Amino acid sequence: MQRSNLNRTLLSSALLASALLGTPMALAAPVVLNIPAQPLASALNEFGKQTSLQVLYSPDQVQGISSHSVSGSLEPIKALEALLQGSGISYQLNGDTLILNVAQGQGQGLELGATTISGQGQGALLTTEDTGSYTTAASNSSTKLPLSIRETPQTVTVITRQLMDDQAVQSIGDVLRNAPGISTQAYDSDRMEYSARGYAITNFQYDGVNARYDGVFDEGATKVDMALYDRVDIVKGATGLLSGSGEPSATVNLIRKKPTREFKASVTASAGSWDNYRTEGDISGPLNEDASVRGRLVGVYQDADSYLDHYSKKNDMFYGILEADITPDTLLTFGMDYQNIKPRGSSWTGNPYYFSNYSKTDFSRSFNPATDWSRRDVVAQTTFASLEHRFANEWKVKGSLTQQTNDHDTQLGSAGGGMPDPVTGDGMFFYWGKWEGHRVQNTFDLNASGPFSLFGREHELVVGVTSQTSRQTGATFDASEFGKVPGSIFDWKGDYPKPYFPKNGKYQTNENQSSAYLAARFRPTDDLSLILGSRVSDFQYNDTRTYYVQTPTFSDNKTTSKQHGKVTPYAGVVYDLNDTYSAYASYTSIYKPVTERSKSGTTLAPTEGNSYEIGLKGEYFDGRLNASAAVFRTEQKNLAVYAGIDAANQTYYESVDGATTKGIEFELAGELMPDWNLMAGYTYAQTKTADGGRLYGYP
Repeated sequence: MQRSNLNRTLLSSALLASALLGTPMALAAPVVLNIPAQPLASALNEFGKQTSLQVLYSPDQVQGISSHSVSGSLEPIKALEALLQGSGISYQLNGDTLILNVAQGQGQGLELGATTISGQGQGALLTTEDTGSYTTAASNSSTKLPLSIRETPQTVTVITRQLMDDQAVQSIGDVLRNAPGISTQAYDSDRMEYSARGYAITNFQYDGVNARYDGVFDEGATKVDMALYDRVDIVKGATGLLSGSGEPSATVNLIRKKPTREFKASVTASAGSWDNYRTEGDISGPLNEDASVRGRLVGVYQDADSYLDHYSKKNDMFYGILEADITPDTLLTFGMDYQNIKPRGSSWTGNPYYFSNYSKTDFSRSFNPATDWSRRDVVAQTTFASLEHRFANEWKVKGSLTQQTNDHDTQLGSAGGGMPDPVTGDGMFFYWGKWEGHRVQNTFDLNASGPFSLFGREHELVVGVTSQTSRQTGATFDASEFGKVPGSIFDWKGDYPKPYFPKNGKYQTNENQSSAYLAARFRPTDDLSLILGSRVSDFQYNDTRTYYVQTPTFSDNKTTSKQHGKVTPYAGVVYDLNDTYSAYASYTSIYKPVTERSKSGTTLAPTEGNSYEIGLKGEYFDGRLNASAAVFRTEQKNLAVYAGIDAANQTYYESVDGATTKGIEFELAGELMPDWNLMAGYTYAQTKTADGGRLYGYP
């Protein structure tokens, strides 16, 4: 941080205004601060609130002056100097009172110099890189309100840039495998399913903007490269307030890296087992003299083999972002990212578990039943833009527009069917298939947030609307004929000739969702917060399959699902027991449109239910260490559960009422002592029917 030379002159004006009359504290003790960019008068008011210091100034001194953000664990004097940087305003310390003075001849309408502060290992609201921390001061991923982890009435896991670097993660799969309370299941070499609290994670966001996710079949979302992200927020439980529909599991919010006001650049290269070579480049900095325009570029190239026989993968990723301060209070952001993933030897299904005599097989860990031409190629591109404006009354309005395109070309062959002879290795069947698709998703979000006064106290409000449309098209291919694998499976090398994939039809899937949401934090007392919110959503889903030749297996069909005016309320309460601990409770309504069909072929009713959570949170060492303990319960009805396969080889489901998930979760993240960081957690969950029975596919 660079400090301006401040003229130490004594204020002579008698017209003084108090930013806060609070309890004085030691000026040398660091304080966790979160002061966004705003008019200097309101920034000083916020400074007084967060430090409990008295600041005296004349309103004329600060009129027309804007500040930049100050966040982190800082000594109050250093934070004040950062707020005043470049303004020509100095200060005088009189006991525990700070008195401001304006330099002679200083005019109005000044814009302060750029200030980026990450003090004492504590990150800012929207960035964690270069902090060395395993936690963050604040997150708005739960409600869009700028709350600290302790102030949020849900369990929130933050995977910071430092933690990702220390764990050498490369993909979102690496992040979620290492995250507390997240379970992973590998379907094959390229597909993973992630779950939390007993349910699949289906809600993903990018900078708080929702993205459609197709579960384990959505290869693009599960292969995201993490080089372009600053942190990942994982909000546990139901998150219907911001996502509308989904599972009561978790929402994963990926926060992109932002341009910096100072130049920085890095190049890293790594080499690992099985010829795993990876290179990353990252360059960021100002694009003009006053840093009002900033840019950042991130690139990745990876070429890797694997412990699996004849499996390899190439990955190209590019990310670019521009930020421009249109005015001191208006920020324009534009960016895009591109990723091209090309695996070869992609497995499909696993190895047979039993030999033909029902003894267990003993294939080596490296055995790959896939062919060498099997692939799950994915090309994903995202273009995004946002415009944010802050008003003098501390309110802000932000509009975001995102377009995501995803193209996948999947061609698979696997010698994974059947039960081989334990001696000869004969008797295996060869599976093969081809799938392709092109998806375009457009998402728009507009929200306004800020403080308001009611009954003599200040509260916070956010209100917004969002719209999301998704359209996926592609051809379908016939893969109904499976032949025997020639020879012994023990001699399998993956060199089976590639068959012809006959095109037999086409499909189109449209999904539209529009919503309006509102959330407010009420502060009846200094120690009590009530967070209330609601979302009203319209949802429509249409999937049409058309086949050139009608057969019992392949016949034209259309699946639809529609919801109008679906309300998902949110309620939370947080009570500060003391300066360290807070107790909380929350309630969230859950709703999820389903496309699963019953045995008769009708679409099942949407899944509905309620989620409850109570817990205790602690904040230690000025916020550098966060701890939480929670008990949660989810009650559902119309839960779609696997029921069997019909005569046409189609999977069918049934609705189960009264399914209940109960569990507990503990988490500890942050700095135990200087240079010692920890991330640890434990989760237990169990799902049962109303009569106490277990559910297939659930813990």
